[in-house]
Amino acid sequence: MILTRKYKIGVMGSAGEPEDSEVGRLSYRIGREIAIHGAFLFTGGCPGLPHCATLGARESGGNTIAISPAMNRLSHLNDFCYPLDSDATIFTGMGNKGRNVVLVRSCDACIFVSGGMGTLNEFTIAYDDFCETDVIGVLSGSGGLSDKYLELANLTRKKSRATIIADGSPESLVRKIIDILNRADMSEDRC
Repeated sequence: MILTRKYKIGVMGSAGEPEDSEVGRLSYRIGREIAIHGAFLFTGGCPGLPHCATLGARESGGNTIAISPAMNRLSHLNDFCYPLDSDATIFTGMGNKGRNVVLVRSCDACIFVSGGMGTLNEFTIAYDDFCETDVIGVLSGSGGLSDKYLELANLTRKKSRATIIADGSPESLVRKIIDILNRADMSEDRC
C-alpha cells in the first residue's frame, strides 16, 4: 500500500502491562506494521504497551516519536522512570494528562490497545478533537477498557467527527487505518 504522505499514528495503551504478555506482543505487531507502511509511530514515551509498539517499529526500521510528560531527559528517566529509546522525544513538562492532549493532537490516527483510565483519557481527547480526516482504531479483544470504547461512543449524544474502526488483527487494523487516511488525503474534505 502506498502512502500519500507519512502519517503519524499513535499507539495508546496501559503503561503497566507486562511487555512479555500476549497483549504486549499484539502491541509489538502494531508497531511493526506501522513501520512497514512507512508511518511515524507516536507514543507517550512510557513503558508497557506503548513501549512494545516502539520496539516493534524500531526493529522494523520505523521512525518513533515519544511525547513525554516530563520537563527534560533527567525527569523522564528519574521522575517518571520511562524508557528513552525513541528516535526523538519531545518533553512537554505537562504531566501525563497534559501530555495526552499534545500526543493525541499530534496524530492523524490513534490505536487503542487494552488500557485503563489514562488510555480512556486519550480516547476521549481523540473522540472530541479529531476531525473528519482522522481515525480512531481499537484493537478489539485486547482487554482493558479498549473493549468498551465502541460501547461508550454509542452511549453519548455527541458523535465524533473521526472515523472509528475496530479490528482484532494488528496488521489488518493498521492497514485499514492507512487506507482510510489515504482516501481522506485524496478527497477535498480536509479540516
